[in-house]
Amino acid sequence: MEPARAVPYPPSAARAVLRKHFGFDGFRPGQERLVCAVLAGRDALGVLPTGGGKTLCFQLPAFVLEGLVVVISPLISLMQDQVDRAGRLGLRAASLTSQDPEAEQRRTEQAIRENRLDLLFCSPERLEATRLRALLGEARISLITIDEAHCISEWGHEFRPAFRRIRALRAVAPAPVLAVTATATPAVRDDIVQVAGMNDPLRVVTSFDRPNIRWLVARCSPGGDRVRAIVRVLRRLPSDSSGRAVIVYAPTRRQVVAVRRALASLGTVGDAYHAALPGKERQAVQQRFMSGESNVVVATCAFGMGIDRGDVCAVFHYAFPGSLESYYQEAGRAGRDGAPSIALGFVASSDWKVPQSFLDRSFPPEREVLELLGKIKATTRGTAGLPTARDLAGPGDANVPHLKWLGRSGAVRLSPAFTEWVESWPDGEAEGPPSVQGPAAFVTGAPPDFASLSAARNQSLERLRAMRRYCGRWRCRRASLLRYLGETPARRSCGSCDLCERRAPP
Repeated sequence: MEPARAVPYPPSAARAVLRKHFGFDGFRPGQERLVCAVLAGRDALGVLPTGGGKTLCFQLPAFVLEGLVVVISPLISLMQDQVDRAGRLGLRAASLTSQDPEAEQRRTEQAIRENRLDLLFCSPERLEATRLRALLGEARISLITIDEAHCISEWGHEFRPAFRRIRALRAVAPAPVLAVTATATPAVRDDIVQVAGMNDPLRVVTSFDRPNIRWLVARCSPGGDRVRAIVRVLRRLPSDSSGRAVIVYAPTRRQVVAVRRALASLGTVGDAYHAALPGKERQAVQQRFMSGESNVVVATCAFGMGIDRGDVCAVFHYAFPGSLESYYQEAGRAGRDGAPSIALGFVASSDWKVPQSFLDRSFPPEREVLELLGKIKATTRGTAGLPTARDLAGPGDANVPHLKWLGRSGAVRLSPAFTEWVESWPDGEAEGPPSVQGPAAFVTGAPPDFASLSAARNQSLERLRAMRRYCGRWRCRRASLLRYLGETPARRSCGSCDLCERRAPP
């Protein structure tokens, strides 16, 4: 069915919808232009900073347009939260993922058939399923939104191959496309436009600069010295920072637990958050933080996606992540309320072993991937039948990176639900592989092609090198971040990073 044709939509009308449904008097930078563009039926690409309000850019059109707004997102663990938030606004929203119960999936499909939904969240892998594609082809689609759009690009830091096949959706659902992300270099932006088949899109790229954040790097050995430095910074914050929130990022679950305990011993009590916690406990930690009941969280990178608390006064990195993109997103959760805030990270030469180990695990040697292929072939030749999802994932999900690259190599075809889980792993929340009806993997007989594995490994190594360069001593931190993200800094010296201030961080 042809979607309803959107008509030009005046900014004044968009602001009226904003006040009525969201309670805001004005848009954040970039939002109004993106909203009015898609309401006028035009493709649009928005690069808005962390906390810049990307979600509103597809929620508001869902109130105006007659038809279904499809939101394609890689973060399957957050979709239920997105559905709940949309519901509280008054939108009829649902998700379709491998984590949803089968009965709930059937109810959602029926709601699509009966035009009883305003918003549908799904992963790019789920979108490839013939059943859903046919269903959407018969539905009234008013807008296709690509969330975390940097995942569409092979140059992006979280590439997902299924995103590159979204273009085919427009053949059955000729609706405008809105692509939004917080981090995209100029090369990634061009790739998004080309791969998504966007037609003369409006490009809105707001400044990546966050003037209210002091960017600080402290050279300090791991352990108690770092924890004591965090406490010193917190004690020196202005009195008007009382009650504002603090996030401390640590790269491993073990470090999260250790840092939280050390902070508590020094009088700073907070919660711990990591993917090994039971789902209900993670939700409770997040709810306490969002409600203001808890103001300190020590967490892995799993914490923060979908967190929009505005009064975070400081984000600490017990150690830096493996890319500037990840660092900018995490540190950028500070100061969304515009108040002066701090992004302080600690570094020592020994720290880089952890991101390097993560990189090695994410991009395993080809021989290890081939070994798993051999085991799958041996299993399929036996009498036990094809391997189950749990068998394939291995103890502690150790085989998941190997499965990801086997699937991308063409040598193995994974079932759709299992593909969705493998490609999204680890997104911080998903609790084990989904229950898959029938075999989870099929050997195609095609020779494996590992060119993409090699290229992705090299790109990640370069991102890690860029992260290490940022932590050097010779250039303004703010200018380094802006240049990396494709923005020319207004000044060579910002005056509010540890290098420009010419004094050591606390």
